[in-house]
Amino acid sequence: MDPAIFKAYDIRGIYPTQVDEDAAWKIGYASAQFLRSLLRGYERGQANAGLAAAQVALERRELQARAARLEYENRQLNARVAELEMARRLDREAYGQVEATLGELQSQLSRQGDDLAFYKSIVSPEDGIQGLRIQRFEVVTGAEPREFLLKLTLIQAMRHESVAAGLAQIVVHGMQGDRPANYSVGELLGRPKAQLPFSFRYFQTLEQAVTLPEGFEAFEAEVQVHSSKLRFPMEQSFAWKPVGPPAA
Repeated sequence: MDPAIFKAYDIRGIYPTQVDEDAAWKIGYASAQFLRSLLRGYERGQANAGLAAAQVALERRELQARAARLEYENRQLNARVAELEMARRLDREAYGQVEATLGELQSQLSRQGDDLAFYKSIVSPEDGIQGLRIQRFEVVTGAEPREFLLKLTLIQAMRHESVAAGLAQIVVHGMQGDRPANYSVGELLGRPKAQLPFSFRYFQTLEQAVTLPEGFEAFEAEVQVHSSKLRFPMEQSFAWKPVGPPAA
């Protein structure tokens, strides 16, 4: 076969010196094999995309079911609270027992309400805004006076087709003696450039233990989130309000 028959945009030559029946059959067979390989690659891509979409839909349904279950349990708890409040008015002899049970139920109702609000913020936030968000920031006191556990919760509202990934930075602002000062998490860890990586589809809580320098009194924490899903870095400040460690 004469290589000169292959032009920039077509195949042509003089019959039968450059192109004959055998050359035409070989060119046609090679073209068919090339198109068949392209079609197989396209079909594999479509199948993989379908599986990923199905998995996302399944996970979303699970979150919606969990939110619906929490709503149902909240209604049940509210009904029980109403019954106990009536019993408190009608049966003064059982007042102490009813008060204790009522307190426990109200505490449980409050916790479930927080959980419900959290899952709703992921599946269907009230403001209808999609994308990456800072959900909450907490400071938990540690075993030693200047030790703290920083807990940052990020969520991805409504858009769950892809993973949200990036870096979070926490900067603690305060006073060092009589002068303003601030420390990033990296600086508190002895690695000035260190940040907190994240990667999730629905939500993720980042935790980092830090020790504040002697003489430094914190009053605010600034959170900065960098991700390819954001046009600009997301920033939010929180008052420095340490809480006790959770009960064991």
